[in-house]
Amino acid sequence: MLTPASHFAAQRSAAIVSMGIGVLMLVGKWAAYLTTGSSAILSDALESVVHVAATAFALLCILLNNRPPDAKYPYGYGKITYFSAGFEGGMIALAAVAILYEAIVGLIRDEPPQHLDLGLILIGIASIVNLALGLWLIRLGRSTDSLVLRADGHHILTDSYTSFGVVVGVTLVWLTGWIWLDGVVAILVGMNILWTGYGLVREAVTGLMDRADPSLLGRIVRALQSGREPGWVDIHNLRAWSSGDRTYVDFHLVVPAAWSVAQVHDATHRCEDLLRMAIGAAVEVIIHFDPDKPGVYGDATWSAAEAVLPPRARRLVQMTQSPRTT
Repeated sequence: MLTPASHFAAQRSAAIVSMGIGVLMLVGKWAAYLTTGSSAILSDALESVVHVAATAFALLCILLNNRPPDAKYPYGYGKITYFSAGFEGGMIALAAVAILYEAIVGLIRDEPPQHLDLGLILIGIASIVNLALGLWLIRLGRSTDSLVLRADGHHILTDSYTSFGVVVGVTLVWLTGWIWLDGVVAILVGMNILWTGYGLVREAVTGLMDRADPSLLGRIVRALQSGREPGWVDIHNLRAWSSGDRTYVDFHLVVPAAWSVAQVHDATHRCEDLLRMAIGAAVEVIIHFDPDKPGVYGDATWSAAEAVLPPRARRLVQMTQSPRTT
């Protein structure tokens, strides 16, 4: 398993590589546009401008995210990753608007593009390079738990798909002579990019608002259930949220009222060990211990759906779900 230092080194190197390749792709696509005058190719070139700017911001976010918590930011700098995703999504949306505008203007002007053969070669090379880069960034982002790299990778994949679409559209223009098709392809590209930008902004808002992640909560409960020890009567009020590569978990654990401080301390460390094995080393756990009350808590198997509720709300749910007797 990679250490946090290894995660940071891999993320930083990937962001630098992505930015370098993005600059090369930007130069190639603008050369293709200046050579052909194609609206479809211009849409692809404008999207690459956004990619370079977003990748530079992503690198900044990775550098900040690696800083440890301090007195000013006691929870660390991880939330900057959501700002990165939101920034990239907003930039993509702006690029989409510019693409749609240029496409409509191109349809009105109805000017035929030139030297499409050379333009197709340049865009085709960019498509293949971006496809490989995007897949690599997404895979690395998952292995290092980096939202920044995953967002950048999805953006580059979108750029690649856009380029492939442009290749197909411009090829049809070249073969058929239908000039209007160039503008139509550009409009389709712009709509697709706009949708991608919306998805990234939505993901950023979700992270900044600490929306509950059912998958994460399920992993937590399964980990605690798998290592459940005698005396762990019940868990409730479970909450969890992520900030960069760190995960914060807090919940109430019901234990026998006669337990000593030493027993409670051991239970805390045992829960922390279970969650680190299930989630990763960068997890912080806060546990509030409640004394067991006869007849209030049972020994049923824990579920995520019930663990997030306070005891009173859970009992109300159980009462409404229990079959009625006559």
